[in-house]
Amino acid sequence: MKTLERTVKEETLTYLANGWKVLPVRAASKEPLTDLVRHGFSDATSNPVEIVQWFRKYPEMNLGIACEMSGLIVLDIDYRNLTDESWVMAEHLFKEYKDTMIVETGDGVHMYFLAEAFSGVKAKLALGIDIKYKGYVVAPPSIHSNGKRYEANGLEPVALPDYVREWVTK
Repeated sequence: MKTLERTVKEETLTYLANGWKVLPVRAASKEPLTDLVRHGFSDATSNPVEIVQWFRKYPEMNLGIACEMSGLIVLDIDYRNLTDESWVMAEHLFKEYKDTMIVETGDGVHMYFLAEAFSGVKAKLALGIDIKYKGYVVAPPSIHSNGKRYEANGLEPVALPDYVREWVTK
């Protein structure tokens, strides 16, 4: 996947335009900058004044997106943890939903879907496929701890399909 070489600060404008709530994350890490957001992802915001202050203090920080607060559900597929069964499920998702926002991470992919608020979401879809809804994900073009940049495919998230919604809540 190839994206324009944009900075985290520049890409933040896109997230705010989408109505997404963001949070500051330590550089080359997945950990929130708790001196700026004492309650982690619960303190995510779309307030541009606050976000500018974050970047002034930590210009090299990563950025996170609070999933539920942003109307998103993200399937976090970690290649190293997939079993034969979960690999088949991941392949199915890639084949069926290549038109949604997909982000290459340091060791897998995030598949973004739009999702209205609902309850009963599980933590895992299968071994190697986590469901990010109540928490947050590190957003592109942040830098993974292994030095790899999170790269988006340039597409917008599509609506969560009904049968995938059933998978994530059963």
